[in-house]
Amino acid sequence: MTITRLWAHPRGDRKTRLDLSKLSESDGDLLHLFHGFAVEVTADQLLKAATESYANPIDVKSVGRAVTLCVEVGRYGETGTITNVHTMATVGAFTKDDATSVKTHGTLLVPMGATSGLLFVERAANQSGVLRVLERFHEKFELAFPDIKLETEPVVESEAWLKRASLTRVSAYSTRKPTDVADTGDLNATTRQLGDLAHTLRPPQGKKELPRWVYDKLAQGELDARQLLHFRDDEQPEEVEVTLELNGQSKTFVLGREKQPSISMLMSKSGEDAWQLEKVRTFVLAQATELFDRLGVDWRPSFATGAWTAEQLSARLVNAIEQQA
Repeated sequence: MTITRLWAHPRGDRKTRLDLSKLSESDGDLLHLFHGFAVEVTADQLLKAATESYANPIDVKSVGRAVTLCVEVGRYGETGTITNVHTMATVGAFTKDDATSVKTHGTLLVPMGATSGLLFVERAANQSGVLRVLERFHEKFELAFPDIKLETEPVVESEAWLKRASLTRVSAYSTRKPTDVADTGDLNATTRQLGDLAHTLRPPQGKKELPRWVYDKLAQGELDARQLLHFRDDEQPEEVEVTLELNGQSKTFVLGREKQPSISMLMSKSGEDAWQLEKVRTFVLAQATELFDRLGVDWRPSFATGAWTAEQLSARLVNAIEQQA
């Protein structure tokens, strides 16, 4: 599960952050409008021919300051058969118009009076129908609010996560100096023709992590990656990659770009049953306070409860041009 931050500002004025719970005098609450869009958008509207992707919301629940949806998502455009991997028997077939789909969930949280909302996005089989819903919502939002720019951006790991995480890998690819000309009998030259040669440092047998000081000194420029990874004198390491792990989360990124890796939360492992909507929502709410604190937003326990009114349930995005007609 990854997290996308939503915020808005007047067009041409990126410094002014708008209250997402009151974007207009009428029902301009982003949370209500997103719910209204999710319950009405159809699979035809979410179909994306350019990437041959299918998405279809099959359930939408609203409680308190949260909207949780379940979206089927899949790929189409191929012809093939369905095989039982235990018996190897063919049990079905699919055509170019059939999508092989899975269910994914997402939860949008928008605290009252906040200038930031968080959309938690589940992925399955490296796909997410929730992001397709967000993409189409964004398009319609701009028609309804032509004077407002809605921004979306991934939420990245905190400095605290980086400080507590364990180092499990250091790696870099070797590059030969342009002036180097190897003899045809040079085995190293032959290897270079076959592919890139990676120099990698992993924990010794029986251990799960490398000494933390290795990462700290690399990050501070006090340790030479070329010497650490035993590069030859005529080789120079390109960007150095490191892998850090903490609480079941693993991040691989280029050294010096520590603030770029997006938050990624593991929900279920291979072979485990996929989560149902209510379990996803409960998991998201458990993360809310800490994540909103990082954004300077107040998330209160009361925001996780409360039934919606008929007026809130009926909120819809309306094309500004149609309103003027």
